[in-house]
Order: sequence, then structure tokens, then C-alpha cells
Amino acid sequence: MIRKSICLSVLLLASTSLLPAQECKLKFSVAYNDGKALQVGLTPEQKKLWDHDGAKKFKAMCLDAKEPNYIILWSDGLDGAELTKASINQFNILKTTGEYAATTIDLHGSLTATTLHIRPTSMVRAKTDYLVLDTAKTPYVVVRQGQGYQDVPQGAANRPGQKVNAEDIASTIADPVAALENALKWLKKEKKL
Repeated sequence: MIRKSICLSVLLLASTSLLPAQECKLKFSVAYNDGKALQVGLTPEQKKLWDHDGAKKFKAMCLDAKEPNYIILWSDGLDGAELTKASINQFNILKTTGEYAATTIDLHGSLTATTLHIRPTSMVRAKTDYLVLDTAKTPYVVVRQGQGYQDVPQGAANRPGQKVNAEDIASTIADPVAALENALKWLKKEKKL
């Protein structure tokens, strides 16, 4: 009796391993564009999302860099940075040298020796942009554009002597994981998977 139950258990375990893997109805690839080169693949954080939630949340989708139906192309950047870049650069010159637009301003040493509290502004947003490209058409067609980001909870402090960056005043943080998840959710909904 024990032999029969052991044999039955082994047979059941073997049969479950022979079952076909999850059916793949939609293949996708992920690529990052840094403005200079294209890098194919997931970041470590994106890989964690895919490994943890892929089979549960995105059934019938599979990662395939060789023959994808769709390519999710993403990049990081600032929205509204153009509005603030000149101001930030001028502020940094003023803070370090006391000179503004080739004019020396008498600040009694207070600006270069103080800690500034930087508050985020909604005019500057860090974000991860993504495009979903359909590979069934040549050239590839953009079928979706979107963003991924997280809200910044509060401002930072700028210590004396430190420079301020446009990212310091951004009201959001770029999030490639949120961009990937948003793109996959859209594909799932659009393709009714």
C-alpha cells in the first residue's frame, strides 16, 4: 500500500512538471534609451517586479527580446527642467561666488554660509517616459505613450557649499518600474489578456 502511494505521488509530481508552461499570447521586450545608446533588458528593479508579479498580474505575457510583438522603450528625464535650468545655474554661481550675471552682489556672506531648505515645485517633475511600439508594422508604430513616477514626500536641505540641481526641486521621482508596470497594464487591457 505504501509503495502504491509513493508511486502515485511520484507519478503526480512528474505529470505536473510535464504540463506546458504558461501560454504566451503576447511577447514583449524592454529597452532603455539614455539619449546616446539603446540598452535592451530589464533593470534589477524591473526584473524584481516581473519575477514577483509577472505570472500573477500579467498572465499570457512573456518577456522575449528576440521576437517581441511589442517593445516598451523608456527613458528618464525632467519635465519643466528647461524652465528652471537657467535659474538653477545662476543660483549656483551666486551661491558659490556671490556674482550674478557678471555683477558682484554684496550678500554679507549669508547665502554661501547657510543651509537652504529646498521645496519641490509642481513646475518641475522627474519622470520616466515610455513608448509602446507595435512590431507588427514596419517601421514600428507608437501605440501608447505614458509615464512612471513617484511623488516626492517633502523637500531636501542644501548644506552650505553644496550646489542645487533641478532634480532637487522636482515634485516627483522618475520610476522605471512604475513605467513598465503602467505599460504592461495598458497592454493587458488593450489586448484583453
